[in-house]
Amino acid sequence: MSPSFTFHNVVNYFLRFMRVITPLIVVFSAQPVLAAEDSPCRVDLIFASKDGGSLANYVLTLQVKNTTGRNINGVSVLYKDMSEAIIGNTFLQCGSETQAIKPGGYGECARTIQSVDASYINSFGVEKWTEIVNDQLQKLNQISFCEVLGFSY
Repeated sequence: MSPSFTFHNVVNYFLRFMRVITPLIVVFSAQPVLAAEDSPCRVDLIFASKDGGSLANYVLTLQVKNTTGRNINGVSVLYKDMSEAIIGNTFLQCGSETQAIKPGGYGECARTIQSVDASYINSFGVEKWTEIVNDQLQKLNQISFCEVLGFSY
């Protein structure tokens, strides 16, 4: 008995083929929403102490929605000012050390991009240290947007 290629059989084979191939087309054509888009980001000034002295950390933070199919541990970003001119680039750690951002979830990605420690107080005095901290904060407050270049899984 040889297979008969009737119109009905051809249509059935075509429909089966489309049921298999359509999800693959959707999966392989989908792209992460955040890639190559500017997202709001900012620098926070966080004070700490180290060896009994003051420490000012400038921490760049970005909120990320994971639209990929894998856990995200980090993102590579360009950070920009309000006019979207590039100021610099860095790699931000996402989630916590023990837990990445899961697919479909949200999380914070952050990195200390600069620190001013107590050695400046010893060298220049408290007044000059405060001036340096405020000057750096003013410069880093220009950061308004982050363009996500890629993800670390």
